Amino acid sequence: MTHRKVLLLGLLWLAWIWTLAFLARDVLPALPGHPTSWSADFAARAVPLARWDSGWYAGLAEKGYEAPPTEVSQQTNHAFFPLYPMLVRGVSALTGLETTRAGALVSALAFLGALPLFARFVRRRFGEDLVLPALSLLLLFPPSFFFAAVYTESLVLLLSLLALEAAESDRPGLAFVAGFLAGLTRISGLLLVPLIGLAVYRAERRPMKSIGLALGPAAGFAAFMAYFAVRFGDPFLFSKAQHNWAKEAKTVIDGPLLFAREILQDLTVGPLRKIQMVEAGMLFLFLVLAVVLVKRRPPLWPEGIYVALCVAIVILTGTRESGGRYVLVAFPAFAALAGLLEGRRALLAGVLATCAVLQAFYVVRFVNWLWVG
Repeated sequence: MTHRKVLLLGLLWLAWIWTLAFLARDVLPALPGHPTSWSADFAARAVPLARWDSGWYAGLAEKGYEAPPTEVSQQTNHAFFPLYPMLVRGVSALTGLETTRAGALVSALAFLGALPLFARFVRRRFGEDLVLPALSLLLLFPPSFFFAAVYTESLVLLLSLLALEAAESDRPGLAFVAGFLAGLTRISGLLLVPLIGLAVYRAERRPMKSIGLALGPAAGFAAFMAYFAVRFGDPFLFSKAQHNWAKEAKTVIDGPLLFAREILQDLTVGPLRKIQMVEAGMLFLFLVLAVVLVKRRPPLWPEGIYVALCVAIVILTGTRESGGRYVLVAFPAFAALAGLLEGRRALLAGVLATCAVLQAFYVVRFVNWLWVG
């Protein structure tokens, strides 16, 4: 599949997602969504794929970090990493675009940049025949609309794929920079450390080189902590701010127990919670795909560990909310799923059709302020 065809497929997908978003906002009957706490001005100017956390990213782009929280229940923007809003601010300043429009442009460009890298990853690991199925599964996975939204998913995907490809093609400078930037984008950027280190060691059996190439994400994360230490006197402020969103004091040790308790509760409550059960199902699917990766011949241990760690991050938070969104960056899983469906054209077509319907459902809910991840 040529580079041009991959980009065309990405553009067609972006057109599909944004058409759904504008239809959901301007044409279809409104759904009784969660009332926004945004100002009337910001709510009126925000694009339809700017909802929920998009407001925090836009606020960071416009005003920067605010004063630290003073109590457990206080939500602040320190829970969010700086690179994506910095890029949004830069694009807005250069183009004159409104902040959420600039955010949508950053997300679209990052995703279009990531798709050819993903195609090359699939080609190297699984062969040309799986490139189109893997791309299709990535594009139509229901929460994948977040790649087009004013969120960090597309940027994390781009930087992760770029860092891995650069490390494997002996471009250490690019690998370090891409990894460093991933560490400034989201906590999941840290998961590139074992992925890159193990992948390079598998290819070359040179421990020191593997460690050196894997240091970029850790360095980016350390720089983020150092900034908070200098400005606010607390290098772990981001972690405290994230825990504040739960409105209760908890640690990652509590996460698995809270995760299991939520699933048990979801089995007995109303339809809104059933959306979260779908999220739990997605996490289980990705754990299965992690096992599939390590059982391949030859085994893909680095990729399988990376996918499993993407799921583990969600479990450690103690909630399945956003589970489907958080595993979007576990890109090897989509190739593994394509491999499972290889030679089963009817089943693959059925899976893709079902995913497309669910994706449309997710977009309509999201635009109407109903939680989908």
